[in-house]
This record gives sequence, structure tokens and C-alpha cells, in this order.
Amino acid sequence: MYISSSSPRIFYGWYIAGISFGAFFLATGTGFYAFNALLEPLCALRGWNRTDLNMALAIGTVFGFIGQYVYGTLLMRIGVKRLMLFGAVAGGIAFIWIPRVEHLWQFYLTYALLYIGNGALGGIVAGTAVNNWFIRKRGKAMGIATAGMSLSGALLPLSAMVLIHHMGLTSATLCIGMTMILFGPVAFIVVRDWPEDMGLGPDGDKTPCASYPLPLGCEIPPVTAKAGEIQWGIRQLIHDEAFWKLGIAFSLMMISTVGVMSQLKPRFAGIGFTDMTAMLMMGGTALAGAAGKYVWGSLCDRFDIRRVAAVMAAANIAGLTLALFGRSMTAMLLFIPIFGFSMGGIMSVYPIIVAGIYGRKNFAGVLRYTSMFLVLQLFGYIIAGMSFDRTGSYDAAYMVFIVFDLCAAVLLVSLRYRKNQDLVR
Repeated sequence: MYISSSSPRIFYGWYIAGISFGAFFLATGTGFYAFNALLEPLCALRGWNRTDLNMALAIGTVFGFIGQYVYGTLLMRIGVKRLMLFGAVAGGIAFIWIPRVEHLWQFYLTYALLYIGNGALGGIVAGTAVNNWFIRKRGKAMGIATAGMSLSGALLPLSAMVLIHHMGLTSATLCIGMTMILFGPVAFIVVRDWPEDMGLGPDGDKTPCASYPLPLGCEIPPVTAKAGEIQWGIRQLIHDEAFWKLGIAFSLMMISTVGVMSQLKPRFAGIGFTDMTAMLMMGGTALAGAAGKYVWGSLCDRFDIRRVAAVMAAANIAGLTLALFGRSMTAMLLFIPIFGFSMGGIMSVYPIIVAGIYGRKNFAGVLRYTSMFLVLQLFGYIIAGMSFDRTGSYDAAYMVFIVFDLCAAVLLVSLRYRKNQDLVR
């Protein structure tokens, strides 16, 4: 039976969104944002340069997105909770070992394991958990869950820096890694794969899905689409224009995002701010991203998702342009909310638009293929590292990122919906 939205009980899907928030927080925080706190201590400890360290992120990204394909396949067989448990344990162990390795090849291997583990905790796994429980409120729910990514940028690097200062690098990674490991059993206990498994309906409403007033760009529920429903495999996807445009557009935006955010604290410190001020500014940018994830996700419930994504790319360009005026306090004060708010929406809008185009039941199967494009974000780390090592500044990288975001905006504007049952036009 279906539970009414008027019931005083909290819809269980919001607990799923909460667990996914925690999963995104830990996965993104340890694998990505914590690099802002680890970069300079590791350089001092081992004598490695920033290009050396950025290669670890690039290598980890490759393994992480190979994992996304594997996890997308496993999700259809074993569900979410087992993967989250594995991811939390594997990622936590890897994070603990980061300062304990002495050679670069060991450091690279550790980051590969970290990204493999984090991919089973966040990424397609946490995104699928939310997608399975929501249709009409998918944008809001996904925005809440993915806000964990950006909020981790506001809290985890600062916490790591404080822990490193008071306890040392080895003890700091131990504390954070153990927190990650302990999250695994909590996720295993709470997560349920489908609302139908608990006698519930998507969004917590008993109203038949067919009567929902869906916004432009959202999926028509299977009740009305069953007769002509498309099953999307790789053979169908490679002939689908939307598959290529979405993959390329979001990978270009992610190149700029990871290139900036993975070392934004060193960027601020390099232009004259103290370490604490620089970390707080980086945290403020990530905090704006957390708000952006919720707002951009909610906008997708009301407006054409293509237009929302294109406007988001344009705002990203505006923020990066301001970043080129690094010596101007006014420019920096504007950069933090504008770039933070816009880049924050990328990884909330991305799964929403994939679900909207290909359908709730096809989500994990399709996202495992579209996510392979995102492996290109590894070039963000390389471009940023090379820009600094060769010029002493990140400005050259930022100019490249502006061009990438412009190309992404053009691709999103040109995206056309197929004339089939899946979308309201």
C-alpha cells in the first residue's frame, strides 16, 4: 500500500537522502577537498612538488570512474547498502595510509584505492539511492544529498588542517579515516533500495504517478510510459545525441571545478592571504556550493533542466573571470559566492538530467556509462598543477577552464529532447 503525503510520519526517502548526504560528504571530502589541507604538508614531508601530487588525483580519478561502471552494474544485482559498506571501509583504510607511504608509486596506489572506495560510497551509488525514492521531488532530494559534497569542502579541510596542526599529519588522517569506516555500518542499517520494497511510493504520495504535474524536462512515470518504454544499453546510447552532449558538457565543467577547488586554499595563500584566511575563503566557496546544490536541484523541479544547466555554466564562467583579478579584494569577495554557488550545482543537476532523460528505472544502468566521460576531469588537476609549476600562478589554468565552460554551455543549449514517452516537452 502507499502512504499519503499528509501522514505525520517523515517519508523514509528523506532518511535515504540524509545517508546519501553523509556518503557524498565523506567521499568527496576525503578524496578531493582534503587535498587542500594535505598538499603543502606532504610536499614538505616528502619533498614532492605539486605536479607529483596532482598526478595522484588524476590516477585516482581514472580508477574511480572505472569503478563507477562496475558499481553501476553491481547496483542492479546487489543494491546500494552493501556497496556503501565496502566503500566506507576501503576508503577509510586508504585515507589512513596517505601519510604513511614513502614513495610516489605507493602514494599513487593509495589514492587509487581511496577513489575506488569513495566511488562505492558516493558517486553513482549514493545518487542511485536518492533517485530510486523520488520522481516529483527528485531535484530537491538530490540537491540535499549532493550538498554533502560542497559542505565537506567547507568543513573537512579546515578540520583536517586544525588536526594536522595539533596532532600531526598521521594522527589527523587516522581520525578522519576511522570516522569514514564507522559510517559504513550506519549506512548498511538505514538504506533500503526502493520505496516499493517498504510498501511506499516515490515521493511519499499515494497519488498515482500519472497525475503528477511534472515540469518540463522531467520523466513521465512508468504508469503512462510502460507501453513504449526504452531499455537503454550501450548500443542504444552510442547512437543517442543526448548521451554525447551530456557527457562532454558535464565533463568540461567538472574539469574546471576540480582544477580550481582541489587547490583553492593554496591559490588564496599564494596571492597573499594567511593560511587560516585562505582556508576559510576556500571553505566559504564550498559552503556557497552546498547552497547551490540545493537551489539548482530545486530549480530542476520547476524549469527546463537544459536551461538551468546552461545558466549554471554561464555563472561558472563569470566566477572564473573574477578569479583572474586575484589581487582585488572586491573580485575575490564576488568570486567566492558566484563561483561557489555555480560550481556547486554541477553534480546535483547532472544526475537529475540523466534521470529525467532516461528514466528512473534506467538511471543506474545509464549513469554508469555517462559517468565514464567524467574521467576527463583528471585533466583539471594536471592543468592546474602544470600552470602553477611553470608560471607560478593558476591564471593560465583558469583561462583554459573558462573556454571549457563556454563550450559546455553551448552543448547544453543545443541539447534536444527525443520525441518519445520519457519526457514532457
